[in-house]
Amino acid sequence: MSETVEAMDVIALCCPKYKDRPQIARVIQKTSSGYSIHWMAGSYSGPWAEAKKRDGRKLVPWVDTIKESDIIYKKIALTSNHKLSNKVVQTLRSLYAAREGGAS
Repeated sequence: MSETVEAMDVIALCCPKYKDRPQIARVIQKTSSGYSIHWMAGSYSGPWAEAKKRDGRKLVPWVDTIKESDIIYKKIALTSNHKLSNKVVQTLRSLYAAREGGAS
């Protein structure tokens, strides 16, 4: 896990404040405290798209800041139809299982 994270990279996260799995995001930029990210919405088997949240009546990009320690997998390559490859799905499932088994 020594490779660097750059803007526009797709990464997997394990943020304690969210229960959804998997947690996928696109990096916007590195900040002094971690990374500025744009959350993505999808599922292990479905397509991924950038997540939006409601701001009054408008839908705005769901942007957040995360710590480097929240990243569990870097440089995810989505398939041409914006899905996770089988290999990535298996890796993420085992990473989340290890995190949840060891953290609680």
